[in-house]
Amino acid sequence: MTEPGQPEAELLARAQGGDGEAFGQLTSLYQRELQVHCYRILGSVADAEDALQETLVAAWRGIGGFEGRSSLRARGCTASPPTSASTPVARPAGVPPGSGTSRR
Repeated sequence: MTEPGQPEAELLARAQGGDGEAFGQLTSLYQRELQVHCYRILGSVADAEDALQETLVAAWRGIGGFEGRSSLRARGCTASPPTSASTPVARPAGVPPGSGTSRR
C-alpha cells in the first residue's frame, strides 16, 4: 500500500522514472482486484495468476507511456487478461472452471 504522504501520483511519477519499488507499491493497490478479474474471465486460479503476471510485466514495460487519461485501475482491467496462446477457449455450459479446457 502507499505510505502516508505518498499519493498515487507521486508513486506513478517515480515508477515512470524506473523506480521498481514505487511500481510495486502502486500495483499492490490493485493486484488482488485484478487477479479476481482475471479469474472471473479465465475460470482457473493458475491461469489467472499467469495472466496477472503477464499483465504486470506489460504494465511495467509500458508505464512510461501512461498518460493518465484513464485511472490506473481502469487501465489494468482493460489490459488483462492478455491475448495470447494461453487464453483459454470458452467453456461449454455446465463445464466447471479449471476442468482442463484451456489451450496450452
